Amino acid sequence: MIMADVYVPSIGRQYDFSLDEQAQISHLIQEVAEVICQKENCKLGGNPDELLLCLMDSSRILSGEKCLSSYGIGNGCSLLLV
Repeated sequence: MIMADVYVPSIGRQYDFSLDEQAQISHLIQEVAEVICQKENCKLGGNPDELLLCLMDSSRILSGEKCLSSYGIGNGCSLLLV
């Protein structure tokens, strides 16, 4: 598990998450979106299947079929959910 900051521009908030670096990114996106929606009592705009996770420092879009560790992502990373 790694600790990561996830910024969601559609609601202008940042969240701290503990993420499994071996889990498929598409599954992480669904879990993160669900937790945020429960916390904020809202629904993220658009189709949930079209959400993307990006590295904030390099603006790189992460493939939903890979895992965080395949990108060398570790503790303290900053991610963007769009």
